[in-house]
Amino acid sequence: MQQQAVFIQLPSPPMQAIYNTIQQCGKSNVPFLITGETGVGKEGIARYIHESGPRRAQPFITINCGRFFAELLPSELFGHEAGAFTSAICQRRGAFEVANGGIIFLDEVSEMSLDAQKMLLHVLDTAAFTRLGGNEILTANVHIIAATNKNIVKAVSEKEFREDLYYSLKGMMFHLPPLRERPEDIAPLVEAFMSEFSAEYGKSVTGITQEALARLERAAWLGNIRQLRNTVQTAVALATTDILEPKDFPGIYPKLDEALISIWQTLPSNTQDVIWKALPLETQQTIIHALSKQTIGIWRNLQTSNMPKTIEQDESLNIENMNLNQILCAVAQKRIEQYTTLRQAAESLGIDVRTLQKYKKWKESEDCQQ
Repeated sequence: MQQQAVFIQLPSPPMQAIYNTIQQCGKSNVPFLITGETGVGKEGIARYIHESGPRRAQPFITINCGRFFAELLPSELFGHEAGAFTSAICQRRGAFEVANGGIIFLDEVSEMSLDAQKMLLHVLDTAAFTRLGGNEILTANVHIIAATNKNIVKAVSEKEFREDLYYSLKGMMFHLPPLRERPEDIAPLVEAFMSEFSAEYGKSVTGITQEALARLERAAWLGNIRQLRNTVQTAVALATTDILEPKDFPGIYPKLDEALISIWQTLPSNTQDVIWKALPLETQQTIIHALSKQTIGIWRNLQTSNMPKTIEQDESLNIENMNLNQILCAVAQKRIEQYTTLRQAAESLGIDVRTLQKYKKWKESEDCQQ
């Protein structure tokens, strides 16, 4: 079953600004284009536009453009007649026909094939379409909301997305900031998710401690609202008390300011050693996690002098008594050994080859050790 997008008003200033703009122009038929990282809540905003506008009583149809093969998406959008293609055994109405009078939300719109883009542009220009394999001209009274997690301007410049379609879709454009940049939104989201999953699992989870909430508000949330939802779902499912505590959120690491990492790397090694050993265990884990730019699972294999040793997939590293530069070097060297090329090793860490080579040189100059 597909989960429904979050539809609650969030208190952060960026989200409040978006809600206010929607209230001002939501009654028009101007297309909306919503951008933002995966899981950031784009469909939630689309549903807010629907629920707060004059089409609220009409259908809201979601089409994930990335789910369909290039030849099948036009059928999903415009329908088809029997015999239009091999598997078309009967007439089928498409989204534009089903959503007549309502809203179509085109998620991952940048994944559309160029042929489908051309057909969509024609509908936007003429408000008319035909089913695949048919001749009857149908009218399209729909409001279009599109969304993408990609850099659509770059896609246009690289001829992967039609420039004329881009300008037709961006009548009103919103960019949703990542969740890590709006921690004010985490508490109401957690409350909503606790209520949802308590009811689903027959639990009576009624709250969360301040310490646990603070941990969630400091986290990086690379998967944004979707990741937060899954995290709360797991916590509620496994909860043994009515109040969620820090222990219910293992492996949640706070985000780390990249500027602090840059400053750290300018410090002499002996200064780094002193500071590193004085850092709380959780902060050490956070630094290691931030440097990896990987999922938490990989870094469960790293250890400090206070961390229990875990060996999984032959990837453990002993970082006892290392400073930060030495840790970076050890990680880089480990990945270089595991991958065929430097490019592959760099990509596995989410860094470029030049940065990887810099870390490697620290080893060669004996500034770090395995």
